[in-house]
Amino acid sequence: MKVNVANVLVDNVTKLEAIKLIDEFVQSGKPHLVVTAYSEFVVFANRDQNYLKVLNGADLSLPDGQGLVWAANFLAGTKVITEKISGSKFIWDIAELASEKGYSMSLVGGQDNVAALSAQALKLKFPNLKINLAVSERPFDAQIVQGIANSNSDILCIAYAPPKQETWLSQNLSFLNVKVAIGLGGTFDYLSGKRKTAPDWVGHLGLEWLWRLITQPWRIRRMWNAVLVFSFIVFKYKFHGRN
Repeated sequence: MKVNVANVLVDNVTKLEAIKLIDEFVQSGKPHLVVTAYSEFVVFANRDQNYLKVLNGADLSLPDGQGLVWAANFLAGTKVITEKISGSKFIWDIAELASEKGYSMSLVGGQDNVAALSAQALKLKFPNLKINLAVSERPFDAQIVQGIANSNSDILCIAYAPPKQETWLSQNLSFLNVKVAIGLGGTFDYLSGKRKTAPDWVGHLGLEWLWRLITQPWRIRRMWNAVLVFSFIVFKYKFHGRN
């Protein structure tokens, strides 16, 4: 079921249901776009109709972030999204699926070799996992499109900040020769150990934004969007309806 969060459509799925869908996407042999939507996505989408179309055209939109879950339930007046699916943790579930089913993966994006380090971390837990490509610090241009296509991977995970990552994936999906493409933002930073993940209790309280602000103070502008601007948009939508 799709849930409307201030114009952005998000799927009400559990983690297990999401993994099952990704499995079905790979088996279909056709390219699918998966997005991990959080509060910033809603801010960007309400400013850019093209980005809104990209998000709402995705084959699967996961509720990544407690703020998004709160907003969905607040707008509906009841509990319509029951589970947050964090991209930084969901990648482990994707890797487990790929390892069990023999699917191959590509990791593309980030700085300081985080893709290769992330590949090492995933293969340490899942030795049979096939990672065909793991590259960082590469421009997202025609050359990287060809490199991904040549890797012949089933699942592509890219680390390219929103809204660029979803827009780029949407524009290039048919050329990437993958069955599933998902943008995971800063996930490689956490997976590689470059950044420290927030304790579980922080996530349960919905305070990931505060953790990121404390540990990465240069993100204050993004936190402004993710908390204050996002909240304004949600309240405006609640009491004044669609834009």
